[in-house]
Amino acid sequence: MILSGHQPNYLPYPGLIGKIMMSDKFIYVTKVQFNKKSWQNRNRIKTRDGWIWLTVPTLTKGKYEQNICDVKINNNLEWKKKHWRSIVLNYQGAPFFKDYKDFFEDLYTKEWEYLSELDIHIMNFILQELDVKTEILYDIDFEFVGKKTDLLVDMCNKTGCDTYLSNRGSETYVEIETFKKAGIGHRYMEYIGVTYPQINGSFEPNLSIIDMLFNCGKEMTKDILTNMKNYKLSKLNEIIIDE
Repeated sequence: MILSGHQPNYLPYPGLIGKIMMSDKFIYVTKVQFNKKSWQNRNRIKTRDGWIWLTVPTLTKGKYEQNICDVKINNNLEWKKKHWRSIVLNYQGAPFFKDYKDFFEDLYTKEWEYLSELDIHIMNFILQELDVKTEILYDIDFEFVGKKTDLLVDMCNKTGCDTYLSNRGSETYVEIETFKKAGIGHRYMEYIGVTYPQINGSFEPNLSIIDMLFNCGKEMTKDILTNMKNYKLSKLNEIIIDE
């Protein structure tokens, strides 16, 4: 049984949703240190002049070591109005924008106190929209111990999984030997992606998944994210080898 975990991301990129799809169980990891210059509170959308950041402002002064689950949004800034206006301005002409307009319009009228609640609300909507059957778990419901690879091993043990799936970028801290000694398998994955129809000029890669949903709709997005040709996947307990 395959487990993966990740910090909640704001308007996540397609590869994160793809990793969840490849897993039997997925854990939202929030009891780890927040990084204010990360995907946890920002992502990219496309405009006529290229991509821009949409960033959720957070309260971080004097809170440099706070965990993600404790991070509060700075609602003294009018970020919701700005984000919704940017989305409407740049995607109202997209073929499937109308399918998601009501959700996002409602999203930006609600009051959000904690960043993780906002991120998880968006991610769970996307998972439901794409009919993802993966079991979703939350680290706040567990008492995981350890750091880095030891934490991942403990997550596998306490969720009854025998294999852990990591992003390729985690190679700097994942120790495969630690997994092997614990009797747990490990695999890396890398989302390569594919060119898909976009409005507003030439194709721009590595955007939020909302760009794909607005331009391609539910079915094409599912086809892209379930097509294994759009990923690199390592063999068990090995790294990804570039060809």
